[in-house]
Amino acid sequence: MALQPEESAFIEKTLHYISSIHGAVANKLVLSTNTKFPTRYIILIRGLPNMSMEDFDHIRLMNENIRSIQINMTDETIQIDVWRLGQTESKKKKRKRAKECIVSAYDLSSVDKRDRRCLGRLLMQLNTLEEIECQFDMQVDTSQPEFYRLDLSILDQIKISSLKIVLHDCRSFCRTFEFDFPHKIIRAKCLRLSAPLNRKYLRIKRN
Repeated sequence: MALQPEESAFIEKTLHYISSIHGAVANKLVLSTNTKFPTRYIILIRGLPNMSMEDFDHIRLMNENIRSIQINMTDETIQIDVWRLGQTESKKKKRKRAKECIVSAYDLSSVDKRDRRCLGRLLMQLNTLEEIECQFDMQVDTSQPEFYRLDLSILDQIKISSLKIVLHDCRSFCRTFEFDFPHKIIRAKCLRLSAPLNRKYLRIKRN
């Protein structure tokens, strides 16, 4: 089924925006589309640069008909699922999922004891996402004095909306996710709760 002019314009705007991100190479972006569905179409983009959560927020703001945005770090792709013009989502009751027991183990010995509980909570939130079915690897960078950088190698395709929920639930210490597509890594930036506070002093000179 052919795309409407507004739908084609959204695809062009999306490619233009991604090509404007620092580190992007416009002629390396590869676009694929699937327009066989009567109520929606799918955009798949390869050859991506480093992207942030703010970049995906910007793409979503360009089209209110976006159903979902999914990332696949293994294939280095993003998939944007969009309702066709005039189509709306039918409200269906969600099936209750059986509660599953999540077994997890992490080596957080390089992390300050006061921060292990928070990082463990973040990892558990990721483990309980519906999209996560495989094990994932993680490396913790402790070189910065005020935050940890977690490099996550996740094989599964994940919805950006799911990661936003994780950010909300862990907002007191997890600041953002970054997506290093060239290296197939999702990076989480987490505050060191054990780091000393930086205090600024105001000095007033007397005349």
